[in-house]
Amino acid sequence: MRAIAVAGPYGATPDALGTRFAGISRSTLNRRLRELVTEGRIKAIGKGPGTRYVSGAQFPQEDVRRYFETDWQARPLVGFREEQLLPEPGIAAEKAVRLRKLNAISRPLDRKFLADFLIDFSWASSLLEGGTYSAIDTQALIEYGQRNSDKPVEDALLILNHKNAIEYLWSHRALSVGTVCRLHFLLTDRHGLAETEDSEHFLPDEQRGVPREYEEVRLGRSAYGPPFRPGTGYIGRALAQVVDTCVKLEPVDAALYLMTRLPYLQAFANGNKRTSRLAANLPLLEAGMLPISFVDFNKADYVLGMSAFYELCDIQIIERVFIQGYVRSIVRGSELPASVRVGGFKVDEVVGELVKYVQSGRMPEHPAAVLFLA
Repeated sequence: MRAIAVAGPYGATPDALGTRFAGISRSTLNRRLRELVTEGRIKAIGKGPGTRYVSGAQFPQEDVRRYFETDWQARPLVGFREEQLLPEPGIAAEKAVRLRKLNAISRPLDRKFLADFLIDFSWASSLLEGGTYSAIDTQALIEYGQRNSDKPVEDALLILNHKNAIEYLWSHRALSVGTVCRLHFLLTDRHGLAETEDSEHFLPDEQRGVPREYEEVRLGRSAYGPPFRPGTGYIGRALAQVVDTCVKLEPVDAALYLMTRLPYLQAFANGNKRTSRLAANLPLLEAGMLPISFVDFNKADYVLGMSAFYELCDIQIIERVFIQGYVRSIVRGSELPASVRVGGFKVDEVVGELVKYVQSGRMPEHPAAVLFLA
Protein backbone atom coordinates (compact mmCIF):
# COMPACT_ATOMS: atom_id res chain seq x y z
CA MET A 1 0.00 0.00 0.00
CA ARG A 2 2.76 2.43 0.92
CA ALA A 3 4.66 1.65 -2.30
CA ILE A 4 1.58 2.67 -4.28
CA ALA A 5 0.98 5.81 -2.23
CA VAL A 6 4.60 6.92 -2.66
CA ALA A 7 4.29 6.47 -6.44
CA GLY A 8 1.83 9.40 -6.48
CA PRO A 9 -0.33 10.15 -9.55
CA TYR A 10 1.86 7.99 -11.80
CA GLY A 11 0.98 4.94 -9.75
CA ALA A 12 2.73 1.58 -9.87
CA THR A 13 2.39 -1.24 -12.39
CA PRO A 14 2.04 -4.90 -11.31
CA ASP A 15 5.46 -5.60 -12.82
CA ALA A 16 7.09 -2.83 -10.76
CA LEU A 17 5.39 -4.07 -7.60
CA GLY A 18 6.40 -7.66 -8.42
CA THR A 19 10.03 -6.57 -8.70
CA ARG A 20 9.91 -4.63 -5.45
CA PHE A 21 8.26 -7.47 -3.55
CA ALA A 22 10.12 -10.35 -5.14
CA GLY A 23 9.45 -12.60 -2.14
CA ILE A 24 5.70 -12.57 -2.82
CA SER A 25 4.24 -14.79 -5.52
CA ARG A 26 2.48 -13.03 -8.39
CA SER A 27 -0.83 -14.71 -7.59
CA THR A 28 -0.65 -13.50 -3.98
CA LEU A 29 0.26 -9.99 -5.13
CA ASN A 30 -2.64 -9.91 -7.61
CA ARG A 31 -5.07 -11.13 -4.96
CA ARG A 32 -3.91 -8.45 -2.52
CA LEU A 33 -4.24 -5.76 -5.17
CA ARG A 34 -7.82 -6.87 -5.92
CA GLU A 35 -8.65 -6.74 -2.20
CA LEU A 36 -7.27 -3.20 -1.87
CA VAL A 37 -9.28 -2.09 -4.92
CA THR A 38 -12.45 -3.61 -3.46
CA GLU A 39 -11.81 -1.84 -0.15
CA GLY A 40 -11.36 1.47 -1.99
CA ARG A 41 -7.85 1.96 -0.65
CA ILE A 42 -6.34 1.94 -4.14
CA LYS A 43 -7.68 2.44 -7.67
CA ALA A 44 -6.84 0.52 -10.83
CA ILE A 45 -6.29 2.74 -13.87
CA GLY A 46 -6.15 1.16 -17.29
CA LYS A 47 -6.46 -2.49 -18.26
CA GLY A 48 -4.22 -5.40 -19.09
CA PRO A 49 -0.43 -4.93 -19.12
CA GLY A 50 -0.89 -1.15 -18.91
CA THR A 51 -2.79 -1.28 -15.61
CA ARG A 52 -1.49 1.07 -12.92
CA TYR A 53 -2.50 1.19 -9.28
CA VAL A 54 -2.79 4.53 -7.51
CA SER A 55 -3.78 5.56 -4.02
CA GLY A 56 -7.51 5.80 -3.29
CA ALA A 57 -6.87 8.95 -1.28
CA GLN A 58 -6.78 12.37 -2.87
CA PHE A 59 -3.37 13.39 -4.15
CA PRO A 60 -1.77 16.59 -2.86
CA GLN A 61 -2.60 19.30 -5.40
CA GLU A 62 1.06 20.09 -5.95
CA ASP A 63 1.59 16.46 -7.04
CA VAL A 64 -1.32 16.71 -9.48
CA ARG A 65 0.05 19.93 -10.96
CA ARG A 66 3.50 18.39 -11.26
CA TYR A 67 2.02 15.34 -13.01
CA PHE A 68 0.44 17.51 -15.69
CA GLU A 69 3.66 19.39 -16.29
CA THR A 70 4.72 16.26 -18.18
CA ASP A 71 3.73 16.44 -21.85
CA TRP A 72 0.51 14.57 -22.53
CA GLN A 73 2.25 12.23 -24.97
CA ALA A 74 4.64 11.11 -22.22
CA ARG A 75 1.88 10.45 -19.67
CA PRO A 76 0.47 6.90 -19.35
CA LEU A 77 -2.58 6.24 -21.52
CA VAL A 78 -5.82 6.06 -19.56
CA GLY A 79 -8.99 4.38 -20.77
CA PHE A 80 -12.63 4.95 -19.90
CA ARG A 81 -13.78 3.56 -16.53
CA GLU A 82 -17.51 2.99 -16.26
CA GLU A 83 -17.43 3.41 -12.47
CA GLN A 84 -16.52 7.06 -13.04
CA LEU A 85 -20.16 7.59 -14.04
CA LEU A 86 -21.22 6.86 -10.46
CA PRO A 87 -22.12 9.89 -8.31
CA GLU A 88 -18.97 9.43 -6.24
CA PRO A 89 -16.60 11.16 -6.21
CA GLY A 90 -18.69 14.30 -5.90
CA ILE A 91 -18.93 17.47 -3.89
CA ALA A 92 -19.08 16.89 -0.13
CA ALA A 93 -22.67 17.04 1.13
CA GLU A 94 -21.95 19.71 3.74
CA LYS A 95 -20.32 21.96 1.12
CA ALA A 96 -23.32 21.57 -1.17
CA VAL A 97 -25.64 22.56 1.68
CA ARG A 98 -23.58 25.65 2.45
CA LEU A 99 -23.57 26.68 -1.23
CA ARG A 100 -27.33 26.42 -1.28
CA LYS A 101 -27.55 28.71 1.76
CA LEU A 102 -25.81 31.52 -0.15
CA ASN A 103 -28.93 32.28 -2.21
CA ALA A 104 -30.42 34.52 0.50
CA ILE A 105 -30.46 37.74 -1.53
CA SER A 106 -30.57 36.27 -5.02
CA ARG A 107 -32.32 38.23 -7.74
CA PRO A 108 -35.64 36.92 -9.07
CA LEU A 109 -35.14 34.53 -11.98
CA ASP A 110 -37.17 36.71 -14.32
CA ARG A 111 -36.73 38.10 -17.84
CA LYS A 112 -34.47 40.87 -16.56
CA PHE A 113 -32.18 38.32 -14.95
CA LEU A 114 -32.23 36.27 -18.15
CA ALA A 115 -31.12 39.29 -20.20
CA ASP A 116 -27.99 39.64 -18.06
CA PHE A 117 -27.39 35.90 -17.86
CA LEU A 118 -27.52 35.55 -21.65
CA ILE A 119 -24.59 37.91 -21.99
CA ASP A 120 -22.58 36.59 -19.04
CA PHE A 121 -22.87 32.90 -19.85
CA SER A 122 -22.50 33.25 -23.63
CA TRP A 123 -19.36 35.32 -23.21
CA ALA A 124 -17.79 33.22 -20.42
CA SER A 125 -18.52 29.80 -21.94
CA SER A 126 -17.33 30.90 -25.40
CA LEU A 127 -14.14 32.22 -23.82
CA LEU A 128 -13.51 28.78 -22.29
CA GLU A 129 -13.84 27.39 -25.84
CA GLY A 130 -11.19 29.76 -27.14
CA GLY A 131 -13.58 32.45 -28.43
CA THR A 132 -12.23 35.98 -28.84
CA TYR A 133 -15.32 38.07 -28.09
CA SER A 134 -15.15 40.44 -25.12
CA ALA A 135 -18.07 41.07 -22.78
CA ILE A 136 -18.83 44.30 -24.70
CA ASP A 137 -18.65 42.48 -28.06
CA THR A 138 -21.05 39.87 -26.68
CA GLN A 139 -23.51 42.46 -25.42
CA ALA A 140 -23.50 44.33 -28.74
CA LEU A 141 -24.12 41.09 -30.65
CA ILE A 142 -26.90 39.76 -28.40
CA GLU A 143 -28.72 43.02 -27.74
CA TYR A 144 -28.24 44.81 -31.06
CA GLY A 145 -27.17 42.13 -33.55
CA GLN A 146 -23.90 43.96 -34.15
CA ARG A 147 -21.01 41.62 -35.04
CA ASN A 148 -17.41 42.63 -34.51
CA SER A 149 -16.15 42.62 -38.10
CA ASP A 150 -12.53 42.33 -36.94
CA LYS A 151 -13.16 38.91 -35.42
CA PRO A 152 -13.99 35.54 -37.03
CA VAL A 153 -17.56 34.74 -38.01
CA GLU A 154 -17.33 31.46 -36.08
CA ASP A 155 -16.76 33.39 -32.83
CA ALA A 156 -19.95 35.37 -33.39
CA LEU A 157 -21.81 32.15 -34.17
CA LEU A 158 -20.46 30.54 -31.02
CA ILE A 159 -22.01 33.38 -29.00
CA LEU A 160 -25.35 33.24 -30.83
CA ASN A 161 -25.59 29.47 -30.41
CA HIS A 162 -25.10 29.91 -26.68
CA LYS A 163 -27.84 32.52 -26.66
CA ASN A 164 -30.27 30.20 -28.44
CA ALA A 165 -29.44 27.28 -26.15
CA ILE A 166 -29.83 29.41 -22.99
CA GLU A 167 -33.23 30.64 -24.11
CA TYR A 168 -34.29 27.03 -24.63
CA LEU A 169 -32.91 26.08 -21.21
CA TRP A 170 -34.83 28.90 -19.56
CA SER A 171 -38.17 27.48 -20.66
CA HIS A 172 -37.24 23.77 -20.41
CA ARG A 173 -35.75 23.30 -16.95
CA ALA A 174 -36.64 19.66 -16.32
CA LEU A 175 -33.56 17.47 -16.77
CA SER A 176 -33.99 14.73 -19.36
CA VAL A 177 -31.99 13.10 -22.12
CA GLY A 178 -34.12 15.01 -24.61
CA THR A 179 -33.29 18.36 -23.01
CA VAL A 180 -29.55 17.63 -22.94
CA CYS A 181 -29.64 16.54 -26.60
CA ARG A 182 -31.56 19.67 -27.59
CA LEU A 183 -29.01 21.90 -25.86
CA HIS A 184 -26.24 20.16 -27.77
CA PHE A 185 -28.22 20.51 -31.01
CA LEU A 186 -28.46 24.28 -30.55
CA LEU A 187 -24.87 24.78 -29.37
CA THR A 188 -23.30 23.08 -32.42
CA ASP A 189 -25.42 24.62 -35.21
CA ARG A 190 -23.49 25.66 -38.35
CA HIS A 191 -26.43 27.62 -39.73
CA GLY A 192 -25.38 26.52 -43.20
CA LEU A 193 -22.45 28.94 -43.30
CA ALA A 194 -19.47 27.94 -45.43
CA GLU A 195 -17.12 29.74 -43.01
CA THR A 196 -17.94 27.26 -40.26
CA GLU A 197 -17.45 23.98 -42.12
CA ASP A 198 -13.89 23.47 -40.84
CA SER A 199 -14.54 24.83 -37.35
CA GLU A 200 -14.22 22.49 -34.38
CA HIS A 201 -17.12 24.29 -32.69
CA PHE A 202 -19.88 23.05 -35.00
CA LEU A 203 -21.16 19.76 -36.40
CA PRO A 204 -23.05 18.44 -39.43
CA ASP A 205 -26.79 18.30 -38.82
CA GLU A 206 -26.84 14.50 -38.55
CA GLN A 207 -24.45 14.61 -35.56
CA ARG A 208 -26.13 17.41 -33.63
CA GLY A 209 -28.14 16.41 -30.58
CA VAL A 210 -27.48 12.71 -31.15
CA PRO A 211 -25.33 10.51 -28.87
CA ARG A 212 -22.36 9.44 -30.95
CA GLU A 213 -22.29 5.90 -32.28
CA TYR A 214 -19.67 5.59 -35.00
CA GLU A 215 -17.64 8.74 -34.19
CA GLU A 216 -14.45 8.05 -32.28
CA VAL A 217 -13.30 11.13 -30.37
CA ARG A 218 -9.83 12.14 -29.21
CA LEU A 219 -9.35 14.81 -26.59
CA GLY A 220 -6.75 17.41 -27.47
CA ARG A 221 -3.55 17.15 -25.44
CA SER A 222 -4.93 14.45 -23.14
CA ALA A 223 -3.83 10.90 -22.36
CA TYR A 224 -7.47 9.94 -21.74
CA GLY A 225 -9.32 7.85 -24.33
CA PRO A 226 -13.15 8.07 -24.18
CA PRO A 227 -15.25 4.96 -24.88
CA PHE A 228 -15.83 3.86 -28.47
CA ARG A 229 -18.18 0.91 -28.97
CA PRO A 230 -19.66 1.34 -32.46
CA GLY A 231 -22.88 -0.43 -33.29
CA THR A 232 -23.75 -1.23 -29.66
CA GLY A 233 -25.75 1.85 -28.63
CA TYR A 234 -23.55 2.05 -25.52
CA ILE A 235 -23.07 5.83 -25.49
CA GLY A 236 -26.82 6.47 -25.68
CA ARG A 237 -27.48 4.08 -22.80
CA ALA A 238 -24.66 5.57 -20.74
CA LEU A 239 -26.04 9.09 -21.32
CA ALA A 240 -29.43 7.90 -20.07
CA GLN A 241 -27.67 6.42 -17.03
CA VAL A 242 -25.96 9.76 -16.33
CA VAL A 243 -29.29 11.60 -16.48
CA ASP A 244 -31.06 8.99 -14.32
CA THR A 245 -28.30 9.25 -11.73
CA CYS A 246 -28.35 13.03 -11.79
CA VAL A 247 -32.08 13.45 -11.12
CA LYS A 248 -31.63 11.65 -7.79
CA LEU A 249 -28.94 14.06 -6.57
CA GLU A 250 -29.27 17.32 -4.68
CA PRO A 251 -29.11 20.36 -7.06
CA VAL A 252 -25.53 21.48 -6.33
CA ASP A 253 -24.19 17.92 -6.41
CA ALA A 254 -26.12 17.32 -9.63
CA ALA A 255 -24.60 20.42 -11.24
CA LEU A 256 -21.01 19.30 -10.58
CA TYR A 257 -21.91 15.75 -11.62
CA LEU A 258 -23.19 16.89 -15.03
CA MET A 259 -20.27 19.26 -15.50
CA THR A 260 -17.81 16.37 -15.10
CA ARG A 261 -19.56 13.22 -16.31
CA LEU A 262 -20.96 14.43 -19.65
CA PRO A 263 -17.51 15.39 -20.97
CA TYR A 264 -15.96 12.29 -19.39
CA LEU A 265 -18.36 10.13 -21.39
CA GLN A 266 -17.93 12.39 -24.45
CA ALA A 267 -21.57 11.69 -25.22
CA PHE A 268 -21.46 13.67 -28.48
CA ALA A 269 -19.05 13.96 -31.38
CA ASN A 270 -18.05 17.46 -30.21
CA GLY A 271 -19.32 20.26 -27.98
CA ASN A 272 -19.41 18.13 -24.83
CA LYS A 273 -17.95 20.65 -22.37
CA ARG A 274 -20.21 23.43 -23.67
CA THR A 275 -23.22 21.18 -23.26
CA SER A 276 -22.11 20.08 -19.78
CA ARG A 277 -21.66 23.67 -18.58
CA LEU A 278 -25.12 24.68 -19.72
CA ALA A 279 -26.79 21.44 -18.59
CA ALA A 280 -25.24 21.90 -15.13
CA ASN A 281 -27.71 24.74 -14.65
CA LEU A 282 -30.77 22.52 -15.18
CA PRO A 283 -30.91 21.12 -11.62
CA LEU A 284 -30.11 24.55 -10.14
CA LEU A 285 -32.84 26.38 -12.06
CA GLU A 286 -35.36 23.62 -11.43
CA ALA A 287 -34.69 24.07 -7.69
CA GLY A 288 -35.15 27.85 -7.98
CA MET A 289 -31.45 28.51 -7.35
CA LEU A 290 -29.17 30.94 -9.14
CA PRO A 291 -27.43 29.46 -12.20
CA ILE A 292 -23.68 29.38 -12.81
CA SER A 293 -22.57 31.98 -15.35
CA PHE A 294 -18.93 30.72 -15.54
CA VAL A 295 -17.76 34.34 -15.49
CA ASP A 296 -14.42 34.57 -13.66
CA PHE A 297 -13.79 30.83 -13.96
CA ASN A 298 -10.02 30.41 -14.06
CA LYS A 299 -9.50 28.81 -17.48
CA ALA A 300 -6.17 27.16 -16.61
CA ASP A 301 -7.55 25.64 -13.41
CA TYR A 302 -10.72 24.53 -15.22
CA VAL A 303 -8.66 22.68 -17.84
CA LEU A 304 -6.37 21.22 -15.16
CA GLY A 305 -9.33 20.12 -13.03
CA MET A 306 -11.06 18.38 -15.92
CA SER A 307 -7.78 16.74 -16.97
CA ALA A 308 -7.23 15.45 -13.43
CA PHE A 309 -10.74 13.98 -13.45
CA TYR A 310 -10.19 12.33 -16.84
CA GLU A 311 -6.74 10.89 -16.20
CA LEU A 312 -6.49 10.49 -12.41
CA CYS A 313 -10.16 10.13 -11.40
CA ASP A 314 -9.40 13.04 -9.04
CA ILE A 315 -12.16 15.58 -8.50
CA GLN A 316 -10.61 17.91 -5.92
CA ILE A 317 -9.35 20.61 -8.33
CA ILE A 318 -12.50 20.82 -10.45
CA GLU A 319 -14.56 20.83 -7.24
CA ARG A 320 -12.58 23.82 -5.99
CA VAL A 321 -12.95 25.59 -9.35
CA PHE A 322 -16.68 24.84 -9.28
CA ILE A 323 -17.12 26.22 -5.75
CA GLN A 324 -15.18 29.40 -6.50
CA GLY A 325 -17.02 29.90 -9.78
CA TYR A 326 -20.45 29.31 -8.31
CA VAL A 327 -19.79 31.66 -5.39
CA ARG A 328 -18.82 34.38 -7.86
CA SER A 329 -21.97 33.68 -9.87
CA ILE A 330 -24.06 33.97 -6.71
CA VAL A 331 -22.48 37.30 -5.80
CA ARG A 332 -22.97 38.46 -9.39
CA GLY A 333 -26.59 37.35 -9.38
CA SER A 334 -27.64 38.77 -6.02
CA GLU A 335 -29.36 42.04 -5.12
CA LEU A 336 -27.12 43.89 -2.71
CA PRO A 337 -28.57 46.92 -0.94
CA ALA A 338 -27.44 50.18 -2.53
CA SER A 339 -25.89 51.27 0.76
CA VAL A 340 -23.57 48.26 0.63
CA ARG A 341 -22.63 48.76 -3.02
CA VAL A 342 -21.71 52.42 -2.59
CA GLY A 343 -19.95 51.78 0.70
CA GLY A 344 -16.82 50.28 -0.82
CA PHE A 345 -18.09 46.78 -1.60
CA LYS A 346 -15.08 44.67 -2.60
CA VAL A 347 -16.10 41.62 -4.60
CA ASP A 348 -12.87 39.66 -4.12
CA GLU A 349 -12.95 40.05 -0.33
CA VAL A 350 -16.56 38.93 -0.07
CA VAL A 351 -16.06 36.04 -2.48
CA GLY A 352 -12.98 34.95 -0.53
CA GLU A 353 -14.88 34.84 2.75
CA LEU A 354 -17.83 33.02 1.23
CA VAL A 355 -15.55 30.41 -0.36
CA LYS A 356 -13.88 29.84 3.01
CA TYR A 357 -17.33 29.44 4.56
CA VAL A 358 -18.33 26.82 1.96
CA GLN A 359 -15.04 24.94 2.32
CA SER A 360 -14.76 24.99 6.11
CA GLY A 361 -18.10 26.01 7.60
CA ARG A 362 -16.47 28.99 9.31
CA MET A 363 -18.97 31.84 9.45
CA PRO A 364 -17.84 34.95 7.51
CA GLU A 365 -17.03 38.10 9.44
CA HIS A 366 -17.42 40.60 6.62
CA PRO A 367 -20.85 42.28 7.05
CA ALA A 368 -21.52 42.17 3.31
CA ALA A 369 -20.68 38.45 3.16
CA VAL A 370 -23.16 37.67 5.95
CA LEU A 371 -25.99 39.07 3.83
CA PHE A 372 -25.72 36.14 1.43
CA LEU A 373 -26.43 33.52 4.09
CA ALA A 374 -29.98 32.26 4.48
